[in-house]
Amino acid sequence: MGWDAFGLPAENAAIEHGFHPANWTQSNIQHMRKQLDELNLSFNWDREITTCLPDYYKWTQYLFIKLYEAGLVYQNEAMVNWDPVDQTVLANEQVDENGCSWRSGAKVEKKYLKQWFIKTSAYAKNN
Repeated sequence: MGWDAFGLPAENAAIEHGFHPANWTQSNIQHMRKQLDELNLSFNWDREITTCLPDYYKWTQYLFIKLYEAGLVYQNEAMVNWDPVDQTVLANEQVDENGCSWRSGAKVEKKYLKQWFIKTSAYAKNN
C-alpha cells in the first residue's frame, strides 16, 4: 500500500484546516488505514510506503541525481495546467469538464513553465 502524500494542494488543505501539513498528512493516512482495516481488507503493512517521508523520497532524489550525472535529464519549458488559487500545476485528471480545478474550483490557466524532463528513449537505448 502506498500513500501519495506530497504536493501543494495537500499543504494548502492542511493550512486551510489549521494543521501543520506533516500532522495533517499523517492523520489522514492513519484515518484511511483504520477505514481499510474496518473493511477487513488485507494489506501487508510492512511494505507500506509514504511519498512524503525521507525513507521514500531519498530514493527518488538518488535516482534523479544518477540520471542527471548520466546526462539523461534536461530542463525545458512546457505547457501546464495552472491553478491560480492554489498556485500549483494540475494533472489533466485534476481539471474538470468545465476547465476548473478539482480542489479550488478556479478556472485553470494554461501557461508555460520551466521543468525537468527525463530522456526515456535515450535511457532505454543505454540499457
